[in-house]
Amino acid sequence: MGGERLARVIGRWMLVLPMADPGETTVSEEDQQFLRQRVFCDLRLPGGRRCLLRDGHDGDCSRRLRR
Repeated sequence: MGGERLARVIGRWMLVLPMADPGETTVSEEDQQFLRQRVFCDLRLPGGRRCLLRDGHDGDCSRRLRR
């Protein structure tokens, strides 16, 4: 989904803003806005920061992106 990719890029750029929480970023289809899909993993890491991987990722959470 192109919108999901764009939301992840914007969410990562928002990390420069101290009050931004990209972990709360969601996307939805235009005609089904009541059905939202989380973009980032919802789990918090030690220290309170969120995992930067996709929602539903395999393996351990991380602040680094995997390729």
